[in-house]
Amino acid sequence: MLGFQARSFFKLCLISFAAFFLVQITMKVAESLSSCSSNSAGPVIPTIPLIGFLERVQETALSTFGGSQFDPKLYVDLSPKFELSKTQDAFDKLPRSANGSVSVEELNGFIEEYFEGAGDDMVYAEPVDFVPEPEGFLPKVKSQEVRARALEVHALWKNLSTKVSDEVVKRPEFHTLLPLPKPVMIPGSRFREVNYWKSYWIIRLLVLEDL
Repeated sequence: MLGFQARSFFKLCLISFAAFFLVQITMKVAESLSSCSSNSAGPVIPTIPLIGFLERVQETALSTFGGSQFDPKLYVDLSPKFELSKTQDAFDKLPRSANGSVSVEELNGFIEEYFEGAGDDMVYAEPVDFVPEPEGFLPKVKSQEVRARALEVHALWKNLSTKVSDEVVKRPEFHTLLPLPKPVMIPGSRFREVNYWKSYWIIRLLVLEDL
């Protein structure tokens, strides 16, 4: 009984710490945004050349594909294969219509030739503490159907465990990711990196499953 209470208290402490950490980050971001708003009358100008260029590619893609086939997140996850100056020069030379838009074929060809695949700068990392059947909450689940579904969800951790590739550390100017030193759990699907709000729920589930 005491062991169970100690584990519950430890989990509560971890969750409380995660919540406190996220609140602190949110406050810092709010302070930064407030500073930007008070010191600038116009939009925020990116100070990293790659981000500014990816915004241009993103705007062009919106004009090319339209709202229904446009995924704004795709373009901020791209990493150039070549020096940024060479990639920008090729982009500026793309044939454009009278309104400045680029054809679907031309834009897709440019992205394929000059960029790595979105998310390629995150690589798989084996979760060292993963077990096929967690010993925490799962034995308490009586329904076989719910238990089977819970195991399916639990198995997803193996696919979501990633780390930043060595290329991000070697050439950070080619990437929009921070060179995090340790493996992380990502949300999955089109979310290929760590997001602060989603990390809160990921942490809660990891604690629940003793990972």
